[in-house]
Amino acid sequence: MNRNWQHQTHQRAAIIFGQMNAALACAPDDRAREDFLQQPNNPYFSLLNDLYGEDYPLARLLDLSDLVVHAEGPDLRDPMPALRATTWLCTVTNKQLRHLVLSTMDLAQGAKRMASQDINLRLTGLAPGSLYAGFTLLPNHDDILNAQTEPVYQDARLAMQGLSRVPKYIDDEQLSPDIADAFPDPAVRDASLVAAFNLSPTGKRGIHTLSLSVPGSPPAHLGQRERVVLRDALRKPHIVNGKFGRFVGEVRAADLDQTRFNLRTSFGTLRCIVTDLPDTLARQIFGRTVEVSGFYETDVNGIPRLMRVDTVHEIPISEQIDMPLRHTA
Repeated sequence: MNRNWQHQTHQRAAIIFGQMNAALACAPDDRAREDFLQQPNNPYFSLLNDLYGEDYPLARLLDLSDLVVHAEGPDLRDPMPALRATTWLCTVTNKQLRHLVLSTMDLAQGAKRMASQDINLRLTGLAPGSLYAGFTLLPNHDDILNAQTEPVYQDARLAMQGLSRVPKYIDDEQLSPDIADAFPDPAVRDASLVAAFNLSPTGKRGIHTLSLSVPGSPPAHLGQRERVVLRDALRKPHIVNGKFGRFVGEVRAADLDQTRFNLRTSFGTLRCIVTDLPDTLARQIFGRTVEVSGFYETDVNGIPRLMRVDTVHEIPISEQIDMPLRHTA
């Protein structure tokens, strides 16, 4: 990662050291210089304490992270933040980023099957200022060089970074229609909305706002208002330029909390939204071949990527023999 926030911090420190040396040079004798260095309220030491105590840890996060999360609230105002708030921040962010990365990889054409434990997600560190936490996605292969250039990992990393753009399209009462242009792949857009909703704090754990940022862009904020808008958007998903169709495929992954699953078909993976998905049905169809029907949305290449499902019908094994994964659009 060719970032230089740490280098800029060192440059600022060099300026402070230069100014302090200039001040020492003006002292009349060694005793005066020693007194100057021993002052408990020495202004230069105060600047250095702030620089390396607060600015440098954040600079390190910005240099090493794909996504930086900044939480604010009553449990985080103290220099020693409440453990329950810190635990919640790391736990919920870890869970949602894993879901998003796994969903993105599962949506990728030709990507291998992966489980949540296979996602090599790392915490790059914590920094004060309420509380900052940085996260990055590392390859999970022996051949690191090849893995870092693997398109699937690059797409997953871009999806993580794209989370910081979601709050910008949350208006007072609904999502801005411009979000469709910002996220041209409707499946990735929907997965990002789910992750953003689950990251939005409820205010019950001492955290009132959560900001998401990537280097080079201003932070975007998630709070209780954004959570309400996202909840309504997920319950009533809007299919842009929807077309009716029927598709057959294998149910690959499920998010029962948000009534969503991925369907592996002959043309790739279709992300399906079932507004009423009972637990019994979800367990029954997981890993099975089903036919779904409803209105779907395509990506810029015209490939179906997101469907609001009206019906789900499991296809018996006896009917699957020599049957291709078909679709009718």
